[in-house]
Amino acid sequence: MLSLPGFDAPRLASLRVRIQDMAVRQNRYRREAQSIGVPANCPETHRLVEVAEQDTAALADLERLVSLTMRFMADEQSGRPAPALTTADRRSPSAQGLLARAFAALTTSRNGAAG
Repeated sequence: MLSLPGFDAPRLASLRVRIQDMAVRQNRYRREAQSIGVPANCPETHRLVEVAEQDTAALADLERLVSLTMRFMADEQSGRPAPALTTADRRSPSAQGLLARAFAALTTSRNGAAG
């Protein structure tokens, strides 16, 4: 199960750097394969070049996910103050009921007089 301590910034930053390095290497391998040129009679090599392109895209997506997670974690820990609690009503329950009944009586008498 995932927990907040498992997403500490140094660990995510290290993961992000490793993913970026992998993406750079994968992209270099892909470009080298394209520059060499793969003959049409090598379907397996064509397939491997396509897989390399897919891997490069997946690594780039993974790096974006880690970056987004880091931004989310920074936002969650930004030190914003917690919402202020509303003060409790200091009147007794019977006084609260009395005021509610008085307002209800005034409202109905206004509505009755207007009708």
